[in-house]
Amino acid sequence: MIRSMLSRSSALRSIAGSTRLFSSTTVTKDLARVTLIGRLGADPEKATSANGRDYARYSVAVRQGRDTEPSWYHVVCFDQHLDYLLNNFAKGNLIYVDATASLQPFETADGRRVGSLQLVQRTIQRLSAPRRDQQLENAEAEVEGEN
Repeated sequence: MIRSMLSRSSALRSIAGSTRLFSSTTVTKDLARVTLIGRLGADPEKATSANGRDYARYSVAVRQGRDTEPSWYHVVCFDQHLDYLLNNFAKGNLIYVDATASLQPFETADGRRVGSLQLVQRTIQRLSAPRRDQQLENAEAEVEGEN
């Protein structure tokens, strides 16, 4: 039994010696990422920045529990994901979003300096179709539009 314990402890020491602690690794870049699973509050809206770059904005409602009020997050999408987002996502879709987060400082009208959290989409994935009631509203709107 003692021999068995000694061999285990030496094995553990050899494993511990070959691994590096996370805190001792060299980190080359800081990381601020946010993952959201929620529903689109409205269809994504396309816009153009002052320097001519196209982007889309959308909001995601995330509920922590069935009977709680949702928390709203505003996300911006640029570049290669833009067309995919605008053509495949609509209000009510349950989505998964991976985004980078940054604090954007600005000054209010009364001179206070505050910050706004900006989420820039890295990836997006639809987890389900729009809610049934939203599908019915869309179908009714299409019928009314034909008349």
